[in-house]
This record gives sequence, structure tokens and C-alpha cells, in this order.
Amino acid sequence: MIKQRVAVSTARFIGSTALLALAVFATSCAGAPKPPASPASTRPAASMTPAQRRLQGLEQASALLKKGQNDAAAELIAKLIAAEPGSSELKLMHAAVLVSAGRLPAARAEIDALLATDPNNTKAFAMAIQMARLAGDDAARRSLLNRAIAVSPQDARVLTAWGQYHLDNKNWTAAEDFFRRALAADPKSPDATLGLGQALFRESRYAESEVELSAAIALDPTSPLAYDDRSRVRIQLGNMAGARSDLDRAVAAAPDSAWIRINRGRFLLDQGKRDLAVQDFSKAIDLEPGYFLPYVYRAGIDEETGRDDLAILDYRKIIALYPDYWYAFESAGAVAFRLGLWSESAEDFRVAFTKAPNRYEYAIASTLALWRSGKAKDASAYAAAIAPTIDREKNGIYWAMLRLLQDQNDESSDLELKIEAETRLDLKAAMLFYLGEYWLCRQKPEIARACFDKSGELQRKQTLEYRLLQAELHRMGTAPSNG
Repeated sequence: MIKQRVAVSTARFIGSTALLALAVFATSCAGAPKPPASPASTRPAASMTPAQRRLQGLEQASALLKKGQNDAAAELIAKLIAAEPGSSELKLMHAAVLVSAGRLPAARAEIDALLATDPNNTKAFAMAIQMARLAGDDAARRSLLNRAIAVSPQDARVLTAWGQYHLDNKNWTAAEDFFRRALAADPKSPDATLGLGQALFRESRYAESEVELSAAIALDPTSPLAYDDRSRVRIQLGNMAGARSDLDRAVAAAPDSAWIRINRGRFLLDQGKRDLAVQDFSKAIDLEPGYFLPYVYRAGIDEETGRDDLAILDYRKIIALYPDYWYAFESAGAVAFRLGLWSESAEDFRVAFTKAPNRYEYAIASTLALWRSGKAKDASAYAAAIAPTIDREKNGIYWAMLRLLQDQNDESSDLELKIEAETRLDLKAAMLFYLGEYWLCRQKPEIARACFDKSGELQRKQTLEYRLLQAELHRMGTAPSNG
């Protein structure tokens, strides 16, 4: 999420820099006679003055940028630089357009070259710092910040960049100080005002933060970051209607930002508006299909609403995108278990156990799913491999369950005594459920149902096993016990 926020912030900075530079440069050329409005094909370029060709090129580049044709705009500006190799402004806007086109290394090279020949160019420093931040190059960012403040110690852009650096590094006090210094240099800086509001929010000074963020919005009514940040403040202040309004405005200001869609989706989910939340998460997935987080939220909603067939597709996607997120394997295993996809469930729980080896319930669930897939011998072998690794003094009840699964006989009395004596209700309910599953595998559904009923009576609704229990009772053709 932090990377996505940096991307939004940098994209706005770079995009506005490119368009602003074009506008300023074009204005500086306004005194030159404008070329006639006739089609370019009917007017030879040789008949234009250098100033007219430059102005026409800038206007064309601006039009291409507004259409999103960034590569074409970059190529056009490169031609203008060839005609004016000493123009820092053209090189600055060329770098900005290269970033907009996703060509970050080329943009950084352009700015590095510019700073080598124009070492006091504060605009170039500001852009270089943003690009280093976007690239995650902290060493380069720090070096550029030090160089920039040595050159322009009172420049609002430089002071704001320092504030952002401290904000990213969670030094709220230093961030606040730099943003206030930036505002002393330029009281109408929207970036410094926004940064101050963010710093105050991190310091839990919500009322003050709202004032600054509202001021930032007044200075830049199109800033999605300001609306998004103010929504967080308003949530803390209990103003849910205001928070929803701000999130809607943030989405309107940045409709292609997956990150902002996720934020609104989470807010809607917290407000109980699951259908609307799913719409935002689905849109975020459309915008950033390689980002795992919206799949997590959408899958969770689908689970809660009984749409396991959809949830499992999202969990499979999460696993493919982020295999280190071990909780996805638990969730996928649970959904597959409820759907009766026994081999899938066994594998998911097996992987979950390898990633969280202190969660012995995963090993138990994997063994049971493997058995129910028709592989009783494999289930016994897996349980036999896990049981000896368990500390019987600390986790005797897990050991007893796995030994029963290994032996696959009717000698369950030791385990039953441990379950009866267990005072941790979550664990007691879980073991009753797994014992019921064991008796199903042993083809003794009456004993299984008695275990399930005892597990359900404990009402441990937030546990993995309770979710599995409800599906099992439904599969047995009976109403879920105790809801």
C-alpha cells in the first residue's frame, strides 16, 4: 500500500511538473509570433522561425500528454532539445514525461546529466528526489536531499521533500518541523500543507490535521491524497458521512488508482456495505491485477456470504501472487474442505503447516482431508511423520489426535479424556470437530454427529473449525447445530 501511495504521489508531482513546465515555457515564448493555424502539412517547417517551431512543438507535446501519449510526447521534446541543447527547462520536462511513460532509468539519467551541468537547479533536485523515492533508492534520495538543502536552504520544495522523507521514515516530529518551515517559505504550498496534515494525523492530533488537510484541498481541489487522508481523520473524529464523501471525491480525482479503491472498499466493508465494497475491490483488481490485497478482501467477503466457489478462485490467485502469505493457504484449505475438494484441501493445509509449523491443527486438517480423498495409507504416513515432532508435555492433545490418525483404530479413549479435561474452549471445540471427522472417516456417522454437536454447542464462531463444522453438517443433510 505504501508503494502504491508513493506511486500516486509521484505520478501527480511528475505529471503536474511536466504540464506546468510546458505551460510556463510556452508562456515565455508567447511574445513570439504564433504560426498560422493552417494544417502543418500545408506549411513547410522551414518557413517558421525557431521560436515558432519551439512553440508549436510544446503545444503538440502538451496535447499528447493530455491524451496519455507519453512516449510520443517524450520523442517530440527530445527533438526540441536537439535544437536547443542548452535548455534546462526542456530537459526538465523531458525527464518528467519519461517518468510518465514509465521510463524511470532514462528519466533519472536525464536529471543526473542536468544537475551535472546546472548544479543549482532546485526544480531538478525536487524531481530527482521524487524519482529516487519512487525507485526506493534511499541512499540516492538522502544524498540528493543534502545537496538540495545546501543549495537552497529556504526553498519550500526542498523543505517539503525533507518533510516527506521524515514522514516516510516515521519521524513525525521532524516531518512536522520541515513542513512548517516549508509553509513559512511558501504559505500556499499545497504539498507542504498536505504533508503537515499527514504528520499531525500520525501524531493523533486529528482536529489540527483536519484543518490542514482542508486547507490543502482548498489549495488543490483535485488532490486524491488530500481527500483520502482527510477521510481517515474524519473516521477518527466519528464523521462517517464526511469520510464517505471524501473517499468518493478521492476516487473521482484518481479513478485509475487501485490503492484508493481499496481504501474506499475497506471503509464500505467496515460500514457493512459488502456489495459496494466488492465492487471497489473488483475494480482495484481490474486496475492492478498483480496486486494481491484486493483479492484478500474480496475472497473474505465471498466466504462470509457463502460463495465459496468464488472465494477459492481468489485464494488461488493470492497464492500465485504472494506465496509467502501463509494465511491464504489456510483459507484455501478451509474453502476446499467445505467444497469437498479433498486433495486440494489436504495440499493447502500441508503447505500452511510448513509455513506455520506451530499450527498443528493444519497438519490434522491435512491428514483428515487426505484420508477423505481416499488415501488412508498416505494420511497415516503423514500423521506418523508429524506426531514425533510434537512436544507432548506442551501439546499433548495434538499429539494424541495425530497418533489416532496414524493408527486409524477405535482406541480414542486417551484423546477423549484430554478433550474432556481441556479448559481452552477454542481448542476443545476444535478437537471435538476433528474427532468427529475421524469417525466419519471410520464410517461411523452417528458417533461423528455426536462429536459435531458437542463442538457446535461451544459456539466458537471465530475459529477455523467452526466454519468447517457448518459445512460438514450441511453435507450430512442436517441443519447446522446451534447456528
